[in-house]
Amino acid sequence: MQDNWQVLLKQQINNQYVNNLQEWVDINISTSGLLNLTIVSEKFINLSIPQRKEQIFNLLKSQVPHLSPGFISLYTPQEADSLNLSAPQVSNTPSVQTWQDLAIQAANPQNQPQIPHSEPRIPRTVTFYSFKGGVGRTTALTHVAWILAMRGRKVVAVDLDLEAPGLSTAFNLKPQPKYGIVDYFYERSYLPKGVKPSISIAEIFGEVRIPNATGRLFVVPAGYLNLDYVSKVDDLHATTVIDGDQNLWSVFKREIYEQLKPDILLIDSRTGINQWGALSLIQAADEAIIFLFPNEQNRQGIEVLLQSLQSIKNLSINFVFSPVPDVNKSGLSKVKKIWNFLFKQMKIKETDEEEDLDNFQSEIEEPLVVPYLSLIALAENYPVPALLDYYNKIANLIDEETDELQRRNILTNSEKRWSIIESLHFPEINAANTKDLSFLFQRTTDFEKFLDDTTCLIRGRKGTGKTALYSLFLKHKTVAQKLARGRLDNTIFLSAHGSFNERRPSRDEFQTIHQYLQQNGGSWESFWRAYLLLRCYQEGLFKVPRGDKFRELKEIISNLPKDRWPSESTQALQQLSIHPHFILIIKDGIDMINQEIKNKSQKLWFLYDDLDEDFRKVGEVRQEALTGLFQLIQSCDANKLTAIRFKIFLREDIWNSLIFDNKSHFNGRDILLQWTRVDFLRLALRQVIQSEQFKNLVDRFSPIAVESIDQASEEAIDKSLELLWGSRRRTGDKAKYVSRWVYERLTDSSGTTFPRSLSILLEGAKEQELSYKGKSSIQPPSDRLLRSKSLESGLKKASEKRCDEIKEEYPNLANFFDSLKQKSAFLQREELHNIWQESVQEIEDFEEFSSLLIQIGIIEWRENRKCYKVADIYVYGFEMIRQGAV
Repeated sequence: MQDNWQVLLKQQINNQYVNNLQEWVDINISTSGLLNLTIVSEKFINLSIPQRKEQIFNLLKSQVPHLSPGFISLYTPQEADSLNLSAPQVSNTPSVQTWQDLAIQAANPQNQPQIPHSEPRIPRTVTFYSFKGGVGRTTALTHVAWILAMRGRKVVAVDLDLEAPGLSTAFNLKPQPKYGIVDYFYERSYLPKGVKPSISIAEIFGEVRIPNATGRLFVVPAGYLNLDYVSKVDDLHATTVIDGDQNLWSVFKREIYEQLKPDILLIDSRTGINQWGALSLIQAADEAIIFLFPNEQNRQGIEVLLQSLQSIKNLSINFVFSPVPDVNKSGLSKVKKIWNFLFKQMKIKETDEEEDLDNFQSEIEEPLVVPYLSLIALAENYPVPALLDYYNKIANLIDEETDELQRRNILTNSEKRWSIIESLHFPEINAANTKDLSFLFQRTTDFEKFLDDTTCLIRGRKGTGKTALYSLFLKHKTVAQKLARGRLDNTIFLSAHGSFNERRPSRDEFQTIHQYLQQNGGSWESFWRAYLLLRCYQEGLFKVPRGDKFRELKEIISNLPKDRWPSESTQALQQLSIHPHFILIIKDGIDMINQEIKNKSQKLWFLYDDLDEDFRKVGEVRQEALTGLFQLIQSCDANKLTAIRFKIFLREDIWNSLIFDNKSHFNGRDILLQWTRVDFLRLALRQVIQSEQFKNLVDRFSPIAVESIDQASEEAIDKSLELLWGSRRRTGDKAKYVSRWVYERLTDSSGTTFPRSLSILLEGAKEQELSYKGKSSIQPPSDRLLRSKSLESGLKKASEKRCDEIKEEYPNLANFFDSLKQKSAFLQREELHNIWQESVQEIEDFEEFSSLLIQIGIIEWRENRKCYKVADIYVYGFEMIRQGAV
């Protein structure tokens, strides 16, 4: 039978013996494994006691042969009435307070009522527990409490290690409060009814002063160690009920919350199996952090503990191995072995949301390990500031849960939640027509490289932000200079070619220009030089000198309109590009511009964009035109025109396809635009706080991120975005963080991330989320605005758009892309080879074809599965089968 054989056994007996309200079954299994069974059923009428038992023993033998019978009582309904027997009452109130209660409950899952999970509340109570002593539990608590207070949390640390107290000493708490929690518990346990206690909650805690902390740390000690303390501890019972129906802990928690309104309670628990450890874990804890040394003794003790704790539905459990003497690769092998074993004993909790369509399960994170630290061993009180980093991961666990609770408190108002969602707006970031680019532009890690004078080629896939950079410096010069932090204060920006300037040759005119240059022996280098001079003249950066030398040049360019690009402008450029006389004069003109700019201690940036649009077709025109542009740059470098700088924005695949002499001249003078995760998340935050309502929400929750997005840490940005999409995709140790999921889903196999796709994903997710409004059968998540299913819907739309773009970039692969429909996201080599043979004629070599797909980010080779994996950003749009994708 399955693990919960007790439940199945009770179901089977019920099905066989219970058919009306007078019949019932009561099954209880002792902790030693004996079955105590009572059945009241009409099926026993006319059967003797031996016959009844034989019938039951045969059933038990067939279902659970390993079970030993204890007390077996079998009655007819009339017999049960005569003995005043009645069916056991099912209580919806948990009565587990002791280890014995817990053990009995764990042994009898068939009797556990279906109690709805209680909603977690602040303060969240986290118990630091260890089966054995000497594992650094108290030390860890002091450091974690300090870290949480430094992060802005209000923390109360409680010493419930009553038989070996020491928390106040560890913190070097001065002054000590007048009383401790033992005094508080003792008085309330033995106070006559109707008499108010004299020891108030305000008298049992003290504050640890932490310099520069934005939060606060309070400590509730056990009490003063003296003979009176020893007597009280020996006389106290953790299960004492006071004030009618409350236990000692619930009274304390209520009063400490009323007094301090803390965010987190940290309990330093007693080791082993005893009444105060039971109170700390069973009655008090929302979360348990269990410390253990990596040896068999600790493993066995914790295994038994886990068997008992499985029945506490709302208890979150994490493990910390401490102190680990050897943290090298070989030394950690034992830690991982025990850690993996313990996790297999735990049941992974399922999400409360609707079905999560995300098939990804990230690799199990590394176990939490605290090494043996001599500074810790020799310290008399804590924390040791130099060692706080070792405890940050433990603090992060607590922080994550506390953040989720705070989000729940903020988002519980359903009407307000829908209002905030409706206020969200995620316009597709198109640098050519986005008015708010100055606000939405995200300064990535590539920005500093871009500012470098030697950088002249900015490569990137379509949609990676090339045009955003181009537009920033032309439409939002002040913002660009501010982002450059003084490096460009004396720089002039000019669109040498691109969408910023409507006065430019069209795609068709470039075809005409190419034919003219061929027929008349002209060069594209000369054309680009003449075009550059004309743009400088149009923008007032070049005044034609007087004299016969420049007279003809002036006659040609001065008569051209500056507000449009007529055919006369194209004809003029053609003329200036082929006549030797003009070619030399234009070179002199460019030299003059350089000298004038240099004399003013300025620099002049020439920016080129839209080259992929104006030279769309692969072939002679694109090859020669772009080669000529790069030859112009080489010529300017050779002539030491140091005041003139070029910034050419070009698609990565176009650059790779160009072949010209001295292409290596641009090695190290180029950058490939790519988005790191933190930059990508910063862009997401920029978009979402366009909603004033959401911005106000973030200001309450994580104001640091909004005040300075570019300077905020990834942790702060993540915390802000958790209000939008939550922390994890689902509960459980294998769940992927949402921020990581979004970033990786919008990143192709070459590591290129598409910020434009982010807007589409978020807008699609918003639309999907709003489709649930008014549907009472679909409960909204209480800790985020956009549920996982809505993000999944947005991803599909982003994928469809990205697939349209890749088809436009590579029209020769259109048939191949169409052939991917209903294929698995994991393609065996033979399958990919067959699709290539059937759909691609232009590329005759399969290795060349597969290399191209890898280069442009469509696929990657998965060595462990011996197959090609199609990037998630393309799977939905190509309508592929994603089942089994990892």
